[in-house]
Amino acid sequence: MRAFHLLLCVLALFGGSAAYAQAPPDTSVAMRVQMAPVEVTATPFQIASEAASFAVATRTRTDLDLNTTPSLSLEQVTAGLPGLSVQSRTHFALGDRITVRGFGWRAQFGVRGIQMLLNGIPLTMADGQSVVHIIDPSFVRSVEVLRGPASTFWGNASGGVLALSTQPQHPAHTVRLKETVGSYGLSKTDVQVTPDLGAHQLSAYASYLTQDGFRQHSDTRLLRTGATSDIALGNDAGIRITGALQHMPRADSPGSLKREAARQNPGQARQTILDFDVGKDVTQGQLGATYYDDVGLGVLNATAYGVARDLQNPIPFSVIDLHRNAGGLRFTLEDDASRVRWGVGVEGKRQHDERREFTSNGGRPDSLILDQLETVDNAAAFGRLAVPFGRLRIDAGVRYDWLQFEADDRLGTDDGTQTFRALSPSIGLSFDLGTARLFAHASTGLEAPTTTELSNRPDGQGGFNDLEAEDVVAVETGATGRWVAPRLSYDVAFFYQDVDNVLVPFQQRAFGPTFFRNQGAARHLGAEASLQWQPAERLGVRASYSYTNAEFTAGTIEGPASTTDLDGNQLPGVPTHRLGATAQLRTDAVHAATTVQHVGEQYGDSENTATIDAYTTVDLRLSHPGLPVTAGTKVTPFLALNNAFDVRYSDVVVNAFGGRFYEPAAGRHWRFGATLQID
Repeated sequence: MRAFHLLLCVLALFGGSAAYAQAPPDTSVAMRVQMAPVEVTATPFQIASEAASFAVATRTRTDLDLNTTPSLSLEQVTAGLPGLSVQSRTHFALGDRITVRGFGWRAQFGVRGIQMLLNGIPLTMADGQSVVHIIDPSFVRSVEVLRGPASTFWGNASGGVLALSTQPQHPAHTVRLKETVGSYGLSKTDVQVTPDLGAHQLSAYASYLTQDGFRQHSDTRLLRTGATSDIALGNDAGIRITGALQHMPRADSPGSLKREAARQNPGQARQTILDFDVGKDVTQGQLGATYYDDVGLGVLNATAYGVARDLQNPIPFSVIDLHRNAGGLRFTLEDDASRVRWGVGVEGKRQHDERREFTSNGGRPDSLILDQLETVDNAAAFGRLAVPFGRLRIDAGVRYDWLQFEADDRLGTDDGTQTFRALSPSIGLSFDLGTARLFAHASTGLEAPTTTELSNRPDGQGGFNDLEAEDVVAVETGATGRWVAPRLSYDVAFFYQDVDNVLVPFQQRAFGPTFFRNQGAARHLGAEASLQWQPAERLGVRASYSYTNAEFTAGTIEGPASTTDLDGNQLPGVPTHRLGATAQLRTDAVHAATTVQHVGEQYGDSENTATIDAYTTVDLRLSHPGLPVTAGTKVTPFLALNNAFDVRYSDVVVNAFGGRFYEPAAGRHWRFGATLQID
């Protein structure tokens, strides 16, 4: 075993001795420190990163990274970004678990409390819930994270913002084919076509994935496709059109386990999971278009989008059938070229859910027990003003949201309506030091309960629970900068966030539905630091550290025999410490990358009776720079070894019934593939 570990270390560092050998510059740089300002697209307005008064992290993936990284989860794409935590569950039934500075902690499936965008189109519905299955990480080319509350920009569920883009750089490679195989029956085929259309842009992609899974009952069959385009109309006008489609006819869920069961046999699924054939059958599509034009007064952007989703979800004892139609309109007008910069906008969202629930006959629908129509309407107006005073810049914004939930119970009389109103102001300062920027920002946030949280009633009736929205007040300060000579950039931030009316999930029986209730207040306090360093053309290093102390400051949980005071307890599912680092080395013969991730101890429940142990994983990747086939065509083979030292650890399912907080992750596993690139 020691010899094996030593071999892994040598493999990880292979090429290091030749990293400084002389060779012609290579355009496929493994990692490049971003020195020039970039535009932040995670807001409705154009804001240059060097002028932002809030904490934002950006990453642009190189062609080498796209061609040689077997990305099945956003965890691989976002590793090392400060403030952001992505946990891959190694199966697709529930999707990645995503939090930003602790926001999103309560989600047992999907994403809560975070605004998500794909190619400028919201993935977050009017009720604040996002579903990430439609995102194929293999095609994600840029990532942006706003790490503080952003309700000034996006309204509900904006404890942070994660914006992703699949739009290639222009010009791009005409065709890219990629095949990946690996442990646990993995097979994934990717194809992307980006024709040269002159002033116009078009890129289309598709992928198909099959996987048996690390654990019992975690088979997956998943087809995804999408396209982005930019049609130039002349005189700074054009139309951007983007679409995506996901068809996942099978995504088995192995469920969570108790601590001892996860330790003794991490690959197992409980018999109840098998008896009810727990999993998902999902089809989702979305289409959006944005017309942009410089109208003299400013730049006008008019966006319209629609989403359709069909879900059949067998869970223990019942089957959920959901048909969703949703969409929205957004209009903005801004002047970002003048000394005083401003922007105004209006937005409307609509969500229409046909929700039915049946008793389960071995995973098949039986007797109808719930049939209701749930609608969510959101209307908002917002604005932003930025005024410079020399090197000092003052940035202020405000947004007003009206949000209404309605339920029509077709089996009874338990109809319901809940309305939320919120005014979300923000103000920030930034100071330009040339190669550095100091900033401070104060903002507020709104997080209303989702339709799932409102409709899952402990009494089993239709209508809605009586829940309140979470209110967030946050401040942050920090600095970003770069040292050009050693090609190093850095980012440091400190934050404090206060949350009232905290929503806490709970279950009343094993494998039963998850319910929610408001449980007092919480505080998120922390610090983040990251750096990117390119000491030589052939060597790149990036690292980040996040400290988050998220704890209840008020609240109780009433049990059948006693009441638990939550004051001082840590929020479950939020590790206090998180560290990530990646080193990439290039030689003429091989490219090598090592990624190390440490996740600190976290609690599984609000009562803090169970802990999820800390863990450290090491992932290794080797690839060839590219084997020429014909002029303009090359093949790039790659090999990845994940969790190289076979560490046993678990992801968390917060507040699961019966102490089943543990979702075991895969041990050592490999992935191999090759990319064919045609220019």
